[in-house]
Amino acid sequence: MSSGWRIRFRAVSKSPLVLLRGHKSPHLLRALTQLSPTNFDPKNRVLFILSWRFLWNFVRFLKLTRRPQQAATLAFLRAADTRVICTMENYDKILEQPLGLRWSSLIRRYLPHIHFVKVQHGQDLRRNPVGAKTGEVLAVWGQFSADWFPTFGRTESHFVVTGALQDSRYRSLVASASIHEKWDYCIVSTVKSQEWWGPVLTTRRSGYEKLMSFVAASTGQSTLAIALTVDRFTIDGENQAQLEREYFLNHFGDRCHFPEVEETFGGVFKTEHTLTSPTSHKERFSSYALTDASRVTIGATGSVLWEAFGRGNRILAVNLTDDPAYDFPIPGPWSMRQPSIDQFAERLQWITDLSDDQYFTMSNDAARYLMHYEEEDPPEMRLQRLVASLLENESLATAKEVWNRNEDSGMKS
Repeated sequence: MSSGWRIRFRAVSKSPLVLLRGHKSPHLLRALTQLSPTNFDPKNRVLFILSWRFLWNFVRFLKLTRRPQQAATLAFLRAADTRVICTMENYDKILEQPLGLRWSSLIRRYLPHIHFVKVQHGQDLRRNPVGAKTGEVLAVWGQFSADWFPTFGRTESHFVVTGALQDSRYRSLVASASIHEKWDYCIVSTVKSQEWWGPVLTTRRSGYEKLMSFVAASTGQSTLAIALTVDRFTIDGENQAQLEREYFLNHFGDRCHFPEVEETFGGVFKTEHTLTSPTSHKERFSSYALTDASRVTIGATGSVLWEAFGRGNRILAVNLTDDPAYDFPIPGPWSMRQPSIDQFAERLQWITDLSDDQYFTMSNDAARYLMHYEEEDPPEMRLQRLVASLLENESLATAKEVWNRNEDSGMKS
């Protein structure tokens, strides 16, 4: 085996609930803390040499997979008597190409008794061929995802509406805050990686750059709040955070307002929960704060637009490509496909001028359909109930019956 392996001189503890890479998902860990989960990261490559069950299963799975990391992961789950695995969907990584083998499919193949629950991480509007169903559960943000994700080629068998964990955490932190409009317009950045500053002009980038030219021509001299991507850092010597800012400075000059990335809520406002230098970028909530403090949020696509819309904010989502995957999922006056610059400017002004009551009446049902949220029964509690029902019932069908009964009766736990 290659270097980088860790030796643990202890046995494997019983772990009915395992969070796959849970240390990377503070909102998931917080939601399920009461169920006493165990964090497990396959990247750590750990050998438990005092556990005969682990060692025996490691040898057995190594013969089957020919991959030490896969064998160690399967051996840990077997030795820990794991019943449920939960992870954010973006951590269900592809292990082998071209077969597209993921952690979930590997575990389903060798440990089919384990329930695998993935939690929606962002938007997924790609249109793929519908694949074979896997028996997995996807906890989704709203009824829209439950209704439409299966038609987009998702292979999960069950879609349970819980809501968005990070959005829910933000709402709880600012529930008592007074958020005032500071900007007329907020721009949602989808600028990231080589696609945006490399020589190849992709369809998505071409459409986005055209949109930025529309914004520049239609917003006068207004300061533009820029909701940056939250995970840009230095890769291969390139400061991607600086490159992202330069992209917008090149388009809008000194009209740009960038958030204070080291501070909770991007420095937009302060509450008793404001922290300096949060330990995780997922605890900063900069994009949430900027969209909430702007009259209209403008973007092409992305989960920030979904969440802003779900919180009742005015948005204008504009797809300047021919690819429907970049349409905002729910049609309405907040969404446009291939408008002219004059049509864009007219719609932007119209949405800006609407009264709050007019916009609420027009968008509220659609917002709730896209992003489920109830203050009395937040996404954390709903996900906790789902996972608890799977821990208590070997049959997924039985667990879903319990969930549905709780939903029908309005039971809160």
